[in-house]
Amino acid sequence: MVDIILNIVEYIGVISFAISGTVIAINKKTDAVGAVVFALLTCFGGGTVRDIVLGTTPRILTNREYHYLAITCIAIALICFALAFIPKTASFITKHSHDFVIDFTDAIGLSVFCVFGVDVAIEINANANPVLLIFCGCITAVGGGMLRDVCSAEIPFIFRKHIYLIPTLCGSTFYALTYKHIPHLVSILIAIGIVIALRVLAIIFKWNLPVPKGNDDKTEQAQIDTLEMSQI
Repeated sequence: MVDIILNIVEYIGVISFAISGTVIAINKKTDAVGAVVFALLTCFGGGTVRDIVLGTTPRILTNREYHYLAITCIAIALICFALAFIPKTASFITKHSHDFVIDFTDAIGLSVFCVFGVDVAIEINANANPVLLIFCGCITAVGGGMLRDVCSAEIPFIFRKHIYLIPTLCGSTFYALTYKHIPHLVSILIAIGIVIALRVLAIIFKWNLPVPKGNDDKTEQAQIDTLEMSQI
C-alpha cells in the first residue's frame, strides 16, 4: 500500500515539475525541443546530481520506472507546449505563470522530490548520516530547477524568490530525522506537508530573504515591483 501511494506521489511530482519547466520554456519562446529539455531538467536534473554524488549511475538512465516517468514528463511538456498555441491559453500562461502555474506546481514538485531524494539516499546507503540525507533531499528538489533557470539565462529562483530553499531544507530535515522513529508513510506525508505549507505561506505573504542595497536600488525596486504586479 505504501509503495502504491509513493508511486502516485512521485508521478504527481513529475507532472508538477514538467508543467513548471514547460511554462518557463514557453515564456522564453523556445521551440518544442526546448520545452521538453526544460521539463526533463526540472524533473530529473537534481536527481541526476544526487546519484552522481552517491556514486551510482543516474536512475534516469538505468531504471525502467524512471523511463516511464520520463515519458510522462515528455508527454506533459508536449501537451502544454501545444496548448500554448491556443490564444486564450497562451495569454493565461503569460499573465499568470508566476501567480499560479509555476508557483503552485513548483510547491508540489519541491515537496515530493525532497522526500524522494532522502528516500533514494537511504535505499543506496542505509547507514548514511543525516547531513548526506538532507543534502540529497535538497539537491533532488532544487537542483533541476537551478539547471533549468541557468539554461533560461535567469538567476535561479532558489537565490531570489520566496524562500525557495528553506522549505525544502525543513522538509528534508524532518524526514531524515524521523523516518526511523515514526511510521514511514506518516513521516513522508508530514514532510511533504511542511514544504507545501511553507511555500504557500511564502507566496501568499511574499516572504523573501533580505538582499543588499546598491547604487541601482531604484532599478532593482522597479524590477521587484514589476514581478510582484505580475503575480496579482
